[in-house]
Amino acid sequence: MSFDARDPYDAAALYDMWLNCQGCPETFDFEPRRPIGLDYYHEIGQRAKKERWVIHEQPDEDEPDGISYMVLCPQCARRHGIRPDYRLRSHSPRAIREICEAMDKARELVAA
Repeated sequence: MSFDARDPYDAAALYDMWLNCQGCPETFDFEPRRPIGLDYYHEIGQRAKKERWVIHEQPDEDEPDGISYMVLCPQCARRHGIRPDYRLRSHSPRAIREICEAMDKARELVAA
């Protein structure tokens, strides 16, 4: 399985670089020894999903696609009564697609 921009967990990991709970100091830290790329963000997103973190898309007029991601660790999600939603979206946010395209181009340039 690989990065899927329609998966809010993968998308939020890529968009935020790593996942930080908005209700407490809990975080998925940056792992400096790992190569950065879409596989890296996919693994972070899927690990967060497995550990029952909540990634909630919410309206945000200040963001390019009109959405932002609320990120909560399992404890904060329970405290606020918010449950994880694991459904794939019908499309990926434009900002996520643009980041993916830029990363693909950068990888091609490095490989050349």
